[in-house]
Amino acid sequence: MERQWTVEIVSRRRAFLVLTITALGLVFNYGTTVTTAADAVVFGGVYVVGGYLVFTVLSLLSNRFWWKQ
Repeated sequence: MERQWTVEIVSRRRAFLVLTITALGLVFNYGTTVTTAADAVVFGGVYVVGGYLVFTVLSLLSNRFWWKQ
């Protein structure tokens, strides 16, 4: 069978995972890396954008290489 080269760009599951990891990152880094509201905004923005891109690439790779279809 032919393997899939595309994934959904917008995924609720992926967004939920990214937001969960971002929230946990903010909680565990509060007081060290995150000390002000501006730090929290930058930290959250970087984690959301970077995390969503990483999860999208991992989803593409898992569809392409790891799952038998």
